[in-house]
Amino acid sequence: MASERKTCMGMVVAAVTAVALAGCTTFTPTAAVSRLSLPADRTETVAQKHFVTNWLVLGPFRFQEDDFGGDQQQPAADEAFVPREGCLDGTQQAPEGTAWAEEQFEAADPTRRGQVNLDRLYKRIDHAAAYAVCWLYSPDGLHDAKLLVGSDDYVKVWINGKLVHTYKEQRRAAHADQDTVEGITLKKGYNRIVVKCVDVVLSWDFYLRLTDADGRPVAVTPEPAAE
Repeated sequence: MASERKTCMGMVVAAVTAVALAGCTTFTPTAAVSRLSLPADRTETVAQKHFVTNWLVLGPFRFQEDDFGGDQQQPAADEAFVPREGCLDGTQQAPEGTAWAEEQFEAADPTRRGQVNLDRLYKRIDHAAAYAVCWLYSPDGLHDAKLLVGSDDYVKVWINGKLVHTYKEQRRAAHADQDTVEGITLKKGYNRIVVKCVDVVLSWDFYLRLTDADGRPVAVTPEPAAE
């Protein structure tokens, strides 16, 4: 009986430990922070200010053109190039050959509003992945929101450590709002967003924005983190 209790206790401890390890460390962020706000005018159209463009970027993670098989190389989207990738926050040591960089992405071409141009950042290399991290401060929280994403080529998105979106069907050119993810919740306060974007060949970029449950675009204003 004692041994059974010991075994059960060990299972409980292991389960609690697993839950703790699954969560992300929380702290007050010091970079790549933006404040969210809803428009007063319900007819407001989508503009540059509605896209998340202030990011901490980690990369590039290079791979060979035959590492993941075929010309599409979809398995690269599932490759964890760093441990606990959904919990990245800028404090992790950059692996050899990569670096952290805070970037405010501004699209010179108005038809590319909201573009996070990784090609520009990494000099148009192919066969590579990068991670982008930001914190969105929500004064009141958002419920049943929508996440709109576009990517070239593959993308994964985590919100507060939870994987909420994956695209890895086939290579594609990016544009805004290619994918819509419904039922998104942001808590009141800081929310960690992690994006992994994988490039096979040619262009390399992504787009990300939010709307409320009614489809109203959420404005994203970069600002210093609260002290």
